[in-house]
Amino acid sequence: MEFIIALIILIIGLVVYGMFSRKKIYQEIDRLETIKVELANTPVAEEISKVKELNMTGQTEELFERWREQWDEIISTNLPKIDKELFETEEAADKYRFKKAKQLSIHIDQALEQTKIDIENILTELQNLIGSEQDNRYDIEELNQLHRHVKKKLLAHRYSYGNAEKTLEYAINTSKEQFKKYEEETINGNYLQAREIVLQLKTDLTAIDSYLEQIPKVLVECQTTLPVQFNELLEGFREMSEQGYVLDHLQVEETVELLKQETAEIIADIEELYVEEAITKLDDVNERLEQLYDSLEHEVFSYHKMNRESHTVSNFLRMLQERNRELREETLFVQQSYHFKERDLDVYYKMDRELKRLTNLYYNISDKVAEHNLAYSVIQEELEDVSKQLNQLKESQESYSDMLQALRKDELAAKDKIEELKSQLIEARRLIQKSNLPGVPEEYKVQLEKTVHILNEVTAKLKEKPLNIRAVQSLLEDAVGFVQDTFDETEAMLEEARLVERVIQYGNRYRSTHHGIAQSLEEAEEAFRHYEYKEALKQASAAIEQVDPGALDRIQRIVSSQS
Repeated sequence: MEFIIALIILIIGLVVYGMFSRKKIYQEIDRLETIKVELANTPVAEEISKVKELNMTGQTEELFERWREQWDEIISTNLPKIDKELFETEEAADKYRFKKAKQLSIHIDQALEQTKIDIENILTELQNLIGSEQDNRYDIEELNQLHRHVKKKLLAHRYSYGNAEKTLEYAINTSKEQFKKYEEETINGNYLQAREIVLQLKTDLTAIDSYLEQIPKVLVECQTTLPVQFNELLEGFREMSEQGYVLDHLQVEETVELLKQETAEIIADIEELYVEEAITKLDDVNERLEQLYDSLEHEVFSYHKMNRESHTVSNFLRMLQERNRELREETLFVQQSYHFKERDLDVYYKMDRELKRLTNLYYNISDKVAEHNLAYSVIQEELEDVSKQLNQLKESQESYSDMLQALRKDELAAKDKIEELKSQLIEARRLIQKSNLPGVPEEYKVQLEKTVHILNEVTAKLKEKPLNIRAVQSLLEDAVGFVQDTFDETEAMLEEARLVERVIQYGNRYRSTHHGIAQSLEEAEEAFRHYEYKEALKQASAAIEQVDPGALDRIQRIVSSQS
């Protein structure tokens, strides 16, 4: 049973596949048939018949026959063959020979595509022929007018073209011959060759018209303007040479001679109608001539700038020499008064050697100016280089001077700091005296003696010659710490003394009622009289805290608010 069902499903599937495949092939056949009909209906014959309006000779006749034969081949052979193959494709589909039908449809599609290309080629060539004939008729009239124009212009201004007149006349006459050749090709039906002649005529006559405009300008420049400029340049060159300018490196006379030769070559090019090449060469001549003018002007500019720069450099040099002498005196003073490092001294010697080198270099440049054997532009560049180096030396001098001043500045700053620290100790003593304390603890005296000792040590170090400012600053840093610690200790001691007095006063109210407190307060008073304020505060505060917890904090707040 299952086998029968499977067989039925298979049969149904084959039937469906067959129907679908045939439908798809039929659709392709319809598409190909439509293309074939469109190609058959292309109005090629009508377009070919338009050629009969032209001269049916020569190339036109040959093309006409070829196109007609190609179209006949398409109509009588190619398309009927395609018809037959379409029928075979449909018959194969009916017999379920789908592979053959597909192969046939592909072949038909390719044949139709090639037929379409052949038809398009015929129409394109046909249009080119007809279009060439139409364009030729339109363009030849304009070219005739252009030919008359250039001929008239040459006759009217023949003396403006020099020896190029004959070449221009020959070119115009040659173009006249091309007109005759055009007429012959047209009469013979060779419209495409005639088109090539028209295009060449347009190129030639347009060029001739342009040459008629350009040649007079080029000739005027080559025969009049440039010779005048050459003479002016040589005259200026010789005047400058007589005035002492060194100009051999510019090779002015040699270059002008070369430019004259190139100008003659330009004229020769013009006579042969190599106008584009001539204009390019003329631009080059003008550019090189301008460079020569610029070079001479640069020498004049360099001369004046050199004179100004020489005066400036001379003054600058004297200023730096004077400053170097001042720095030498400052260096000797610093060597005697300060601990001066060897590398710092080397900096001065290096500057001194550099100043001597630049001085000699400047004198060498001055000798070159006097000898007149070097171009001013070269000398100017050397002066500018010396000036730059002098500016660098000036910066080195300023940096070195700042270093010397920094040593003096550090010394003065150290002295000011010592005075500040001494004032801070005096203030500590004043506070002690003002507080009317019975005395100070022994450890405070030791701290004070150490502080005074290190201050004296710093002061003595500051008076040493040569001064070692680094050692002074190191000791001074220690002294700052000692003085600050002493001052902080002073304030803390005074605070303890005031607090212990108030605590004892507060505790006196408990002397009669609490025997132990009375004894502790007496011991605190004894410690106070022996300058042991910290111990006195400890004993007194411990006593009152027994009977009045928190009393010490309250007393501290009161004392702090009153201080």
